[in-house]
Amino acid sequence: MPVRFGYSEATHLLRRAAARGRKEEALELAEMGLEAAVDSLLRDPVPAPAYTTSFTRNERGPQLQQITRLWLSHWLTTPTPAAERLALFWQGHLTSEYRETRAAQGIDFYNQLATFRALGYGPYGQLLRAIAKDPVMLLYLNNAESRKEHPNENWARELMELYTVGPGNYTEKDIQEAARAFTGWTVRLKGNQRLREAPATVPFEFVFRPEWHDPGPKTFMGRSIRSGDDVLDILIAHPQTYRFVGRKLLAFYLTPEPPQALVEEGARVLREGGTREMLRWLFTHEAFYAPQHRGAIVKSPIEYVVGLLYAARQTDPVLGKGDEKAMGRTLAAFAAMGQIPFDPPNVKGWDGGMSWLAESPFLARLNLIGALAGREVGLDLEVFMDGASGPLSLVRPEAQLL
Repeated sequence: MPVRFGYSEATHLLRRAAARGRKEEALELAEMGLEAAVDSLLRDPVPAPAYTTSFTRNERGPQLQQITRLWLSHWLTTPTPAAERLALFWQGHLTSEYRETRAAQGIDFYNQLATFRALGYGPYGQLLRAIAKDPVMLLYLNNAESRKEHPNENWARELMELYTVGPGNYTEKDIQEAARAFTGWTVRLKGNQRLREAPATVPFEFVFRPEWHDPGPKTFMGRSIRSGDDVLDILIAHPQTYRFVGRKLLAFYLTPEPPQALVEEGARVLREGGTREMLRWLFTHEAFYAPQHRGAIVKSPIEYVVGLLYAARQTDPVLGKGDEKAMGRTLAAFAAMGQIPFDPPNVKGWDGGMSWLAESPFLARLNLIGALAGREVGLDLEVFMDGASGPLSLVRPEAQLL
C-alpha cells in the first residue's frame, strides 16, 4: 500500500531521522514527496569542525565540555542532521565511557565520533572493523594491554554479547579463543610520542605488536582461525549479527519492541545493503507512519536539548547565559537528565525509554523550559512536538516523544 506523505508525516520523519526541524523544513519535505524527502535526509554527512585544545592531558573535564559543545553545535547547524542522530545511536551501541577511559583524551573520543559519522551509513562490517582498531575502544575494553601470556577477554566478550550475535549464540570457549586471536592489538601515541610529554592534541593510534600476539591455531565457532581479523570475518558473515543490530536500530527509530517480521526484513536489508539502505527501507515503509508507532519513543536528553534549541534558533548548545561557566552548567544539566554525551553509564549504553522520564530526570528536563524565557515569539515547535501551541505545551507528554 502506498504511503500517504503529507505535512504530518514529514514532521514525524524529521523528528525520527534528525531529532530537529522547523515548520518550513517539514513543508519542503512534504512538497518533495516521500522518496525524495528520505533521500534528502540520508545524504552523506557533512564533516564536523576540527577539534583542538590548549588543556593538558590531566584536564579531561574541560575537554569533555569542549567536544560536547563542538558536536552539539554541529548538530544544530549541519545540513545533514540525520547523520548526527545515527552517530548518537552508534555511540550508545559501540560504547566507550569517557570517565572510565582515563588515558584517552577529548581528541580520541572526537575522532571516534568522526568514525561513527563517516562510516555509520555503510556496511555494518566496515564500521565494526574500524571500531575493533579504534584506540578508545581498545583502551576502554582493555585489549590494549592484552598479551599472549595473559589474554584479556573483555573486548572479545562484549564484541559477541553486545556488538554482534548477542547472548546465547557463542560459548565461553569462543570468548577465550577470540581473546587469544586479538592479542597484540594495541595502541601508541601518534608519532610514538611519550605519554608524559605529549600535549592533549596528540591522539592514540592502532598498532599491532607481533611479539604480544599468540600465533598458535585456534578454534572459534567451530572454525579454525589465527587472527582477530578471522574472528571479525566470521561475526560479520553471521546472520544473527544483523538480527541483533537490526533490532536495536528498529528500537531506536521505530518502536522499543519492534515486530519480529520487521526485524527479519530489516536484518536482511541491513546485511545486503548497509545501514543507509535499512533506514531508507524503514523511512519509506507504511509501518513507520502507522498510528501505533507515532510518539512511541521517548526523546533522550541529548535529542530533547537539540530539538528544543533548534526550535529556538539557537546554534550554541549552552543552557542559560553564555558566560565562561556555561558548558559546565550544561553538562551538569545533562547529568541530571541522565545522559552525558560521550559517556554512557556502562558498556550496555543508555537504557533509555521510560528511564528518561523518572521523577528526578523529568524535573531537570522541565527546568530547561525556563531557558527559553523571552524568546517565545521566535519559537517554532511544530516539528519538535505534535500539537504544539506555545512554550507552555512543553509540559505535555507529547513534548517528550519522538
